[in-house]
Amino acid sequence: MTKRLVLAIALLAGAAACFSSRSPVDPSDNTGECRFSPGSVVPGTTVIAIKALIFQPAEVRIRTGGTVTWVNCETEGFEAHTTTADQGEWSSPSMITGDVFSHTFPQPGRFTYHCAPHPFMTGAVVVE
Repeated sequence: MTKRLVLAIALLAGAAACFSSRSPVDPSDNTGECRFSPGSVVPGTTVIAIKALIFQPAEVRIRTGGTVTWVNCETEGFEAHTTTADQGEWSSPSMITGDVFSHTFPQPGRFTYHCAPHPFMTGAVVVE
């Protein structure tokens, strides 16, 4: 009985480890650094960092005609991300560490989005 219990615990721990990289981690972990060329960001834009499997901040408010720029700030070698509108208004290409993607919002509204490879990563842009 004890050997079975130990085996069951070991199997559960192994299975949990397989899925641990698919869930958000502590965003206060700033061991990675977000480096990008300031010239690559649109002047006057609102910047959203992609770090620790989270869009930071998760929601932004901008004026009509404003631009949002997403910057992949994950550590080097981390899986690529996208910023993909839930209703199809935009979709970035796969973004590796340091990549930047911008989108301008010509109409007011609430625009929700996600990361295609990591659908639990979500955010919203509120255009006023």
